Amino acid sequence: MQNQTAKTIKGKAVAALEAGKLQQALKKAQLGLKKFPADTDFHAISGFVLTELKQYRKSIPHFVEASKRKPNDPQFAENLANALMQTGQIPKALEYAEQKLQKFPNNKELSRVIDEIELKGSNWRAIIDNATKKLESDPDNASLLSSRARAYGRIGFVEENTRDIARAFELAPDNESIAFQKAINLHQSGDKETAGEILRKITAQNPEHVFSLLQLSTMANKDSAPDLIEKVETAIANSEHKLSELEFAKAHLLSKTQGLSAALPQFERANAIQHETIPYDFAAEEQKFEVITGQFRENTDLPSSDISESPVPIFVLGQPRSGTTLMEMMLSSAPGVAGCGELTVAADLSRDFEQASHAFSSQNASEFAHDFRALMPPIPEGSVAFVDKMPHNFQRIGFLLAAFPNAKIINMLRDPRDVGLSKWIRRFPAGGMRYASNQKAIAHTANMYRRYMTHWNTVFGDRILTVQYEKLVEDPKTYSQQVAAFCDLEWTETMMHPEENTKQVRTASIDQVRKKISTKSIGGWRSVSDHLQPMLQGLDPELWPEYDFD
Repeated sequence: MQNQTAKTIKGKAVAALEAGKLQQALKKAQLGLKKFPADTDFHAISGFVLTELKQYRKSIPHFVEASKRKPNDPQFAENLANALMQTGQIPKALEYAEQKLQKFPNNKELSRVIDEIELKGSNWRAIIDNATKKLESDPDNASLLSSRARAYGRIGFVEENTRDIARAFELAPDNESIAFQKAINLHQSGDKETAGEILRKITAQNPEHVFSLLQLSTMANKDSAPDLIEKVETAIANSEHKLSELEFAKAHLLSKTQGLSAALPQFERANAIQHETIPYDFAAEEQKFEVITGQFRENTDLPSSDISESPVPIFVLGQPRSGTTLMEMMLSSAPGVAGCGELTVAADLSRDFEQASHAFSSQNASEFAHDFRALMPPIPEGSVAFVDKMPHNFQRIGFLLAAFPNAKIINMLRDPRDVGLSKWIRRFPAGGMRYASNQKAIAHTANMYRRYMTHWNTVFGDRILTVQYEKLVEDPKTYSQQVAAFCDLEWTETMMHPEENTKQVRTASIDQVRKKISTKSIGGWRSVSDHLQPMLQGLDPELWPEYDFD
């Protein structure tokens, strides 16, 4: 009788929920909880209804209880992670979602929550503030230092990131997560040898440490790859789930032992797993293009802050893998130029104006300029310019030039087929790069990039310098001199030798830019074109007149 009563109340609550009668559904669910407090379903229904009512804080206790009672049901973890995020409990939301993603790999909703948190620099600043407050009373808490270090790294505060990682590693050298962070930091600083030693120590203690295996696979050479591939294949065999990290690791190692062509089917498997978790939204990107370009039209009064302060901003942009890191390393080799890496600030400040209901005014441009300089990492005193090399700023040129009338825009143009191949054979877990795991999406974003640049060149003309990657690497002297002149910088021969620059590199180009400028990657797509047909067929030849598509 009791079971039948519970079933009846549940049925009425669910029916009301499906009919959109939320208050009625909540009333039934709470009645069920009162009568049957141990029944998980009533907690779940209450939480779902409160979420629909956007009463996220009230939903949290219900999802906590439901998750405790049914720990193997991912739905409760998904909803709790989302509720924590929606109530501004960012540190808790990120930690919880990442912890649960280990239990439920490739879970789309948990990945979405992490994605949404990671895309906003304000969230990383919330994590920094939270950790800093706690560290005041617990200064030697390695976990808090590690958390803050990660957040500092995501918003471009390199010195603070390195400092916190170093201290955390000093306090807890045997902590796998902290040791891994330390290895990555060393690799970014150019110390590949010590980084490898730490990663090998991690895998000696935990042979199936997924991220260490992936990182080692990207650092391996032809001699070390065979031994490592056995470890990766063992980890794959022992894993209960298909993990893109391990599949990418295997692909990298196959590429080094058998050649790129032999490895591409494995890269396809790895990308398919990743794309299923974080798919690309073609329609949303088209809409975003229309809204942004609609804010800045030719022959109209364009918004402007009329503020030209020093140091001068230099924005290096283009498709990821188009040479933006190389250009930043060249520029930051010049006297008085600070390289800031890929800053998230412009994306944060322009996000509201990428929606049709928010027009961008001159007042907004002034606020943008002020907030940008306040939020960016500190740069050395006496700097004449700083470089932000966030590639996707090609979407935001209008906002950037409105905010900084004296800004220099350098657009890196590279053959989209080489760019596409380079994306396809690397793992880009960040949400902003979700398109890199699908060839049709790679082609779509390449075409979108060119459409953006066509618009900006029409509106802003000579305020943008386009540098063709192929010409730059063939004649670095001529084109580095052209860039220096455009940026009103003193040219020096050091700009021709970015491999000597000791600045940290935090992108997929981490190893390439430590080597001398080379032309060997030009046209690399040709030898493996059979594996790239969806991308090649998706590119619009008319958008790429500089390259032969016949």
